Amino acid sequence: MSDTGDGNTSSDDETTSNDDEATSSDDETTSSDDETTSSDEDRRYRECPREVIPYEQFPADVRAEIDAALEGRYEASRVVLRDAMDVSESYLSVDETYYDPSVDTEGSQETLTLRRVEPKALPDPRPVSVEHDREGKRTVAITVVADDGTVLIDERRELRGGSRVEFGDTTRVGTHECRVTLAADDGTETDLTTSVRIDESRFSVMVLIEGDDLRVSGAVAELGICRYDTDAGSDSS
Repeated sequence: MSDTGDGNTSSDDETTSNDDEATSSDDETTSSDDETTSSDEDRRYRECPREVIPYEQFPADVRAEIDAALEGRYEASRVVLRDAMDVSESYLSVDETYYDPSVDTEGSQETLTLRRVEPKALPDPRPVSVEHDREGKRTVAITVVADDGTVLIDERRELRGGSRVEFGDTTRVGTHECRVTLAADDGTETDLTTSVRIDESRFSVMVLIEGDDLRVSGAVAELGICRYDTDAGSDSS
């Protein structure tokens, strides 16, 4: 009988141990939640999702950081620009000039520097595709050239009628010349020229070959305004 009693006591001890582990796990979960809440509370602004954010749309304290960084670099215990944008994925623009921001930490200090993006380009590349409406297989060559003569895309592909093929991509902002050569099975070639625009609002470019003409289309989106919600009393725009 005493053996049975010892067994029950052991089982009770194990149950108590399990309860302690569960309590410890709950404490860890609570601690993790507190850290997440603390991180959210520390954030001064809601991050703007735009790919390129104009200087004028930043709050006043962030603009002051940018002004200082344009003079060389800006140092502080905390760089608030990191709250207003994703510094690893987006650019900011000042007077139509794009800058790639970076924030480095050394000890208790953060340093903001701005690298001018030259030539003007986007963080993410834009695909350029071609589609033709003629029957049969055609060999299509496409060359996209920037206004300074830089060749951005120079590719040749075989396309079936009605097919759509991506020829390359570019991050270079601007209105570029697009030269297309369409070769038929009998060796005859048709040269066509148009222009394509690459900028933040255009997410892709489609060059449609319709007979002896070119038509350019693509995915275009209206750019929103950054709205910086804050409880810290800073100016927003």
